[in-house]
Amino acid sequence: MTIFPAITFFHIVGAITLFISWALEYNYLTSKTQFADEEATSNQLKNCAKLAGIAVFIILGTGIWLMVAFGQYASWMIMALVSIFVIKITDVLFSRKVSSMKTQKSREMYYRVSSIRLRIAIGIGIIALMVFKPSDLLSSLFFVLISVLAGMGVIWVLPPLKRNAI
Repeated sequence: MTIFPAITFFHIVGAITLFISWALEYNYLTSKTQFADEEATSNQLKNCAKLAGIAVFIILGTGIWLMVAFGQYASWMIMALVSIFVIKITDVLFSRKVSSMKTQKSREMYYRVSSIRLRIAIGIGIIALMVFKPSDLLSSLFFVLISVLAGMGVIWVLPPLKRNAI
């Protein structure tokens, strides 16, 4: 028995955990109860961020191990790694925007929900890279750009929150 199935399992569990953390954050932000206690809201969002951080650590650790173990540095793998860093950059940029507007609750929630939607879209792009495994860098970049554009479209088209949450 090799270690490959175990590493692959943890890689997939990490990805599922990351999506679950985003779903929990999104659900919490769009519920009516999150406006009741600002400290509880902050703690809940920090817990979601911790869960996402652990998931990214597992994904990167197992993903890099798989790349090194098989000696493959295919373009789709490199773009998947770049996309993970783009997800983190997106999170940081939107979080900075949120922290600069503590007085406007509706705008703050809009930026938080938009950030989650964009991160989910990029995450789906990474899944597409892993499934289709494009052979060249241009095709891999195309998958990532399509996922970013889809995420931006979702942010632009769909309303940011439930009407009863504001």
